[in-house]
Amino acid sequence: MRDFSAHIARMSDCEAILEYVYAACREEGAVWFSYHFTSAFESQTSKRTAIWARDYPLEYQKLYVTEDWRSLDPVPRLTFTHGPVITWTKARRCAQGERRAEEFLARLEALGIDNWASFALFGPHNRNGYASMRFADDPEGFDDGRILSIHAMLTAAHFQICTIMDGGNASVTLSEREREVLEWMGRGKSSSDIAAILSISPETVRTYTRRIYDKLQTNDRVTATVRALKMGLVEL
Repeated sequence: MRDFSAHIARMSDCEAILEYVYAACREEGAVWFSYHFTSAFESQTSKRTAIWARDYPLEYQKLYVTEDWRSLDPVPRLTFTHGPVITWTKARRCAQGERRAEEFLARLEALGIDNWASFALFGPHNRNGYASMRFADDPEGFDDGRILSIHAMLTAAHFQICTIMDGGNASVTLSEREREVLEWMGRGKSSSDIAAILSISPETVRTYTRRIYDKLQTNDRVTATVRALKMGLVEL
């Protein structure tokens, strides 16, 4: 894996950091990826946790939201308890004797979701992060150096994101429409999607987006969403 620490430390856009990290993980065989930024003392499955994901199957995304799999997901807890890195094989071993955890992992396998690994990312001031990705090959067969390198890069990215999140205004007020736009942005909707949902034009959505970025002192969706969550301005 390429040298990443110095490059990440120079970046000031959270979304760009995550795109960079995912590109590097794809070089290591990742086929989908998620990152969870958790406010201090919150759980990784809390509704106040922002999630950035790429290439997850649509069926799984729907289950995670509509059937509330987010609150049921035992993998983050297992990762922080038994990690800091666990593979799907290790997760099954760690979940033995926990009926709900065993059932959840069995449902994942029934959907063909295998070959994944999850990473606990300990951050400053109890702001922990979490990442999970599925690989083309079983990560149980990866050598320790490969896994450690991926984990080190994810940790460096999480620390830089925490640093960026410390910026911005201490107090921000959003209008009701700005809050609606930001909430849909945080759920991964595009400007055209948001326009259709709110029955406004895409250009109007872009106008609201610029106002949101100005107020939250950022130029990307991830930073805007997490800062708003930290300040209690939105719920996802």
